Amino acid sequence: MHSELIHDGDSNSHILILTFSHLARFTAQGFALGMHAFLDRLSAHLNGEKMPDWMQRYVAVKEFYCS
Repeated sequence: MHSELIHDGDSNSHILILTFSHLARFTAQGFALGMHAFLDRLSAHLNGEKMPDWMQRYVAVKEFYCS
């Protein structure tokens, strides 16, 4: 995995770029679910909100990845 944090222009925002390589399609699909849930938790934390339960988010976003 490679990660990069880029300042977004004149704002106080940053862009997080995560690059994953060498994942098989089957592995990537499961990995994407976990990362989606993780990034939802990160977003909530950074916004001062209650972080959603990881497993509940994993199950909730599964329909977007496993069709």
